[in-house]
Amino acid sequence: MKRSSLIFACAVTAAALPLSVRAQSVNVIVNGQPMSFAVAPMVRAGRVFVPLRGIFERLGASVVYSNGQINATATGRSISLSIGSTQATVDGQPQTIDVAPFIVGATTFVPLRFISQALGASVNWNDSTSTVTIQGGAPPAAAPPPHAVRFVSVSPTGTVYNPTPVLRFAFDRPVRVEGCRVWIDGRNVTLGLQQVGPASFTVTAPVPLGYGSHRVRVTGITAGGASFELFWTFVRG
Repeated sequence: MKRSSLIFACAVTAAALPLSVRAQSVNVIVNGQPMSFAVAPMVRAGRVFVPLRGIFERLGASVVYSNGQINATATGRSISLSIGSTQATVDGQPQTIDVAPFIVGATTFVPLRFISQALGASVNWNDSTSTVTIQGGAPPAAAPPPHAVRFVSVSPTGTVYNPTPVLRFAFDRPVRVEGCRVWIDGRNVTLGLQQVGPASFTVTAPVPLGYGSHRVRVTGITAGGASFELFWTFVRG
């Protein structure tokens, strides 16, 4: 009898738990792709929360989390939230969210709808399947253009004791000799430039260099027509 009463009491207590603390199975689909989380999404006060890591990246944003402050940036957009606070900013404008971000164990949870809409996405909730469908978001950052040319070797580096050192440099692809220009500390020394290989050059400092750091600047055009500007430094000891 006592055991039955205990089971009944536990059942009543569980039924009385508010929705905000009950575990619920929530599916999240972003741009047609289901998301999987190491820690399952949670529902608090009727709002779906997801782990911080993963959702921002999937929506095209980068995120920095430090000392309870969440800062996310995407192309033309920025979001800032704080753990335990309903105050947020979107693109520098103050916003109030229904439920604050929170931490459970070692996982930080953020409000899915707010994050998604702040990043320009549309959000739909299907109650019958407990599914959040998100479309859009910030476009991914454009990939940097491929480099025009790189140094494969430069000399001197570190400390050199010759006051008029010979500068040697080689590129990873052919360049147009007639378009190549060299400066040392802003002084044009191209007049002494010599080509010693398909993509290798030398030039001697025309005047003694003073003690300290010196900067070499090389500009030109690759054989394919792309402009470039490269630098390196060394020290005159």
